[in-house]
Amino acid sequence: MFNGDFIEKMMALGIGLGVMKQMPNMFDGCIPNFNQSKASQPPAINNNSEIVYMAVDGQQIGPLSTDELKKLILNDMLTTETLVWMPGMSQWMPAKSVPNVHKLFLLARCEQKNER
Repeated sequence: MFNGDFIEKMMALGIGLGVMKQMPNMFDGCIPNFNQSKASQPPAINNNSEIVYMAVDGQQIGPLSTDELKKLILNDMLTTETLVWMPGMSQWMPAKSVPNVHKLFLLARCEQKNER
């Protein structure tokens, strides 16, 4: 189950509602038509390569946009060891092993420096 700090940080980032819709187990079946096996498998592949899913405490979170991922990185909620999946991948992999996600760690830090 998710710890309270993670949920509070997600809500503080303004990602809360969108991400919460993707965490059905957290609400014990409040979201209809959820198949329990979906949480352990990557979602169906689609054509949007900019969409990324991440795994936290064994739960799938997403789809997440590039901007949402950068916010999670800056708040240390997405690390290089976090498992991620995006269309075209056959399995979940650490963020550092996925070039399109790994580059966001550098971009997020650069953008943060430029804003200061």
